[in-house]
Amino acid sequence: MRLNVFMAKCGYASRRKADILISDGMVMVNDVKVYKPFIYVSEKDIVKVNGEILWLQKHIYILFNKPKGVTTTLSDRFAKKKIIDFFPEKFKGIFPVGRLDKNSSGLILMTNDGDFCHKVTHPKFFIEKEYLLSLKGILTVNDCLKAKKGVLSDGDYLKANSIEVVKKNKLDTVCKVVVHEGKKRHLRRLFKKLGFEVKELKRTRIASLRLGRLKPGEFKIINSNLLKI
Repeated sequence: MRLNVFMAKCGYASRRKADILISDGMVMVNDVKVYKPFIYVSEKDIVKVNGEILWLQKHIYILFNKPKGVTTTLSDRFAKKKIIDFFPEKFKGIFPVGRLDKNSSGLILMTNDGDFCHKVTHPKFFIEKEYLLSLKGILTVNDCLKAKKGVLSDGDYLKANSIEVVKKNKLDTVCKVVVHEGKKRHLRRLFKKLGFEVKELKRTRIASLRLGRLKPGEFKIINSNLLKI
């Protein structure tokens, strides 16, 4: 398999991160420094990153309901509660697939499979992510059309693929929103541009994987056969 794919399958880095490590001269194959991520390697080859030998490992896939107030990053000395704090030592080596900002909650996948992470997070694969949003204000049909058309925010083009209003009153709107991309604070920035404050944001689905009855802070290991991605 290609070197960047091998590194991803070892759980060391995503393909994109592997490409950077290789081009920066941090990777050796059979004690020879390489700079091209697309060279082919086998299990018989010895691949090292910064002197550390990489090994193919059994992959694990976990559904996790991230509570509000939890930081998605694995290491942050300023974070009071990190996502990795919810998992026992036996799951050492797992990492979050994508991110949810600290003030958001809901479904996030955890794995040690960098290749899988690449497929879920890279926009070219068009993986659907569904969110339940509570907005301050009344969302109109025209607002929905603007959100689906897209807006420009700090150089990023942000849009929603679909919006369904679940309920609304004189002050607030609850809606389901589906996107294919996951730029930083994507939906919060999108609706801010349209004049709405996102009061609550909860991710409920990634592709065919749903949050279901998982309570905040709970996780569930799933079989790889369920990963229709």
